[in-house]
Amino acid sequence: MMRLPTRRTVALPGMFLSFGLLVMTAGQLALVHSAAAQTVQNDEKVEPPRPVPGDVMRHWPAYPDDARAAGQEGTVVVQLRVTASGAPEDIVVLNSSSVVSLDVAAVAAVSRWRFEPGKRGGVAQDMTVSLPIRFSLPDEEQQQPNSKQP
Repeated sequence: MMRLPTRRTVALPGMFLSFGLLVMTAGQLALVHSAAAQTVQNDEKVEPPRPVPGDVMRHWPAYPDDARAAGQEGTVVVQLRVTASGAPEDIVVLNSSSVVSLDVAAVAAVSRWRFEPGKRGGVAQDMTVSLPIRFSLPDEEQQQPNSKQP
């Protein structure tokens, strides 16, 4: 009797980046994986693309001045294709923060990142990933958005 390969769905853990306060270390960033579920063969090992930690730190998005002044925060979920060479392409906002400047800052930053390409069966391949990017302000800026500090 011939046995057909079975397929299973594996949910890969996602990440949150916080841009008001730097709360993520480079070591934690190395653990980043796709938040999307991927279908894999039982005998294939899938390694999702990961941002290169040093590159992310060099291209950390600045908190937009208008959003900071208004005390606005939010999470932007971007979806992108990471090529087999590690370049980000086809970046789109999958879920908006409802603050345009935060969405724009997230896309601009991710477009400058470089990735370790995803691999299937040890071979680098183009893969699509979703990354949630959190913009948050320190507590004192959340409570008094337009106040000037003496």
